[in-house]
Amino acid sequence: MMFTNVDVIHQDDVPTSKPLLAFKHNPKAGGGSIFILLSEMKTRNNTYLANFLKESTYCTSHPNVKTKKKSMEEDSLYCQKEICVNSAKCKYSFLDLAERNDALMYIKEFDTADPIIQQRAFVVSSIREPCDQFLSLWAYGSSGRGALHRNVDGYGIDAPYFDSPRDIDAFRHTWLRHPIIKGRLARRHHKYFGENHFQDMIKDKLHSYPVDCWVYVDDFQSTLYSCLREYEIQGGHVDWTAPLLSELVKDLQKKYDRSRRLQKLDGNTAIDRSNYTKNDPLHNVQENHHSDCSKYFDEETAAFIRYGEEEFIYDYFGYESCCGGRKPINKLIAPPPTSSSLVYAEEVGELEELDYSLH
Repeated sequence: MMFTNVDVIHQDDVPTSKPLLAFKHNPKAGGGSIFILLSEMKTRNNTYLANFLKESTYCTSHPNVKTKKKSMEEDSLYCQKEICVNSAKCKYSFLDLAERNDALMYIKEFDTADPIIQQRAFVVSSIREPCDQFLSLWAYGSSGRGALHRNVDGYGIDAPYFDSPRDIDAFRHTWLRHPIIKGRLARRHHKYFGENHFQDMIKDKLHSYPVDCWVYVDDFQSTLYSCLREYEIQGGHVDWTAPLLSELVKDLQKKYDRSRRLQKLDGNTAIDRSNYTKNDPLHNVQENHHSDCSKYFDEETAAFIRYGEEEFIYDYFGYESCCGGRKPINKLIAPPPTSSSLVYAEEVGELEELDYSLH
């Protein structure tokens, strides 16, 4: 549901620089890890929860808005200071917050990234290849988590990877076909990012979504770093000394430096992303909840998703196939080389040839 108070911000007042950083959480697409990193970078004291004054608002410190706390864990993650976008009932005003570069505006899972927010805030969200995202959602429920597993049949029972023949069969022929699941990611996109205008958006790529920069789960660290650099370049503030973020940059530097050295040795221009991890900016070892994506999708099941209701996601974001790669649709910004890489380049006399802006 889009905001009704469209006069809050006039088009003539849209700034060329947007100091405020906003994050729209897309479930099962690395959202938890992104939020942890960004809220640490801006500090939890300066993290604000977008309040759209709906009855579904999870929690609030303001007495005029209904409270619906589910658990202490959720309270800890989501109950930040609230910022009202289209009302004066909250303690904090969106327009006041929009002038600050030390704050993070958090748009939680089931709320919409509205163009009104994007006019005043640099909006970051995340995207995941649909087959991979469906599989993650299924594995999450197979572990007994989330609300869907109580209402949908076909979840896996053979933990920890749920990759037995009977689990894979249940995933393909029962769970994916359930009315609640079929087309679910498409419906989520329509709700989270706008109302039924994706065909027009495909014709005008990257300009119609109310999102300034996308983090791709299949290249999580590089695209997250690039989004923060884009935010910084247009006028935002990034604290590169924040612990999680500084570790991410160091890790990226090592990978890019190694790839550049290999390129000089064998002429291979591809960046080695074989060790990239999904959804974890710190690269901590996480429990794997399912096997490789391709194991769960035969040709018929892959076509069911690739050419089904989620087809526009493939077309818009450049994904080429179910569980497959994608065509790059925007330029990545690589981190600066480490001192050891500069020493190496100087030794081989090719310092000027090292190009750290990659497509």
